[in-house]
Amino acid sequence: PPLTRDPDGLREQKLQVLRAMRPMTPAEVMERTVRGQYAAGTVDGTPAAGYRDEPGVQARSSIDTYAAVDFRVDNARWDGVPFYVRTGKRLTRQWTEIVLHFKRTVQPLFTGAPEESIGSNWIALRIQPDEGISIAFAAKDPGDEMVATGVEADFSYATSFGGQRPSAYATLLLDVMLGDPTRFTRRDEVEAEWRVITPIEEAWAQWPAPPFPNYVAGSAGPAAADDLMSRNGRHWRSIAPEAGGDGAGSPTVGE
Repeated sequence: PPLTRDPDGLREQKLQVLRAMRPMTPAEVMERTVRGQYAAGTVDGTPAAGYRDEPGVQARSSIDTYAAVDFRVDNARWDGVPFYVRTGKRLTRQWTEIVLHFKRTVQPLFTGAPEESIGSNWIALRIQPDEGISIAFAAKDPGDEMVATGVEADFSYATSFGGQRPSAYATLLLDVMLGDPTRFTRRDEVEAEWRVITPIEEAWAQWPAPPFPNYVAGSAGPAAADDLMSRNGRHWRSIAPEAGGDGAGSPTVGE
């Protein structure tokens, strides 16, 4: 956590997190990353062309339009905690959120409850388009028996405050006029980001691209991204299908 509330105090701690992320070896890139390219499909009920059919794109392009990565932060606070990040174009809908899944503790109240009846506790921080916070936790069922059921609580900025909220760009432009750099990336932070990303880009450039396209427009991404999670006993939080969009990102700490 930042030692002070000034812009440099916050940005310095962001830099320290990036510096604690050890760049991957080529073998780790092979094991902990997935890339994809979309084929023709349907987005929000409307037919969508595949990437190779888009104007100006080569017929056998190997440009990726999706990436999923298992990052690790090598410090005492986050040792052993995977940070799964995925982002892509032509997914189920445009949606950005951060989800933290909590480990199940050994506690006496609900130890007899089946895992599937409770699931993991988690907090979802919705960045856009529906800004808000959702929390999932176990609640005791009414009655004499000690039985728990997974429930959710939800907070939405639009529902609670209503009205027209300023766009993210409007907020940033106001920060520029006020001279407040808190939300902006410092040069050394950008360099630290590229220190983590460059080995992935270099490894991908050395290997043939996967059999593209490997996911259809309007889906949640390639099957290999599901395998990235399932082989560690985890799964992605589903992207609700009721809305469509051109891209989505969903960083999550794995369940």
